[in-house]
Amino acid sequence: MERQIKLSIENLTDEQVLKEFVKRFDCDGAILIYKDDDQEFGFGRWRNSGGRKWVNNLLKVINGASTP
Repeated sequence: MERQIKLSIENLTDEQVLKEFVKRFDCDGAILIYKDDDQEFGFGRWRNSGGRKWVNNLLKVINGASTP
């Protein structure tokens, strides 16, 4: 079964986008990462303790990989 979910992200902050994503896709956790010039930005959001652990562990790995 394919779900058709529309999300208008116009005028939303990164945190609001993640909150809507987790809510609409009913997932445990989500991470938004993007690069702008030489800077990287990452944000996480979770629904439960399993999602929190996953987000925090993944962000640690990502941050460790970007350290020279």
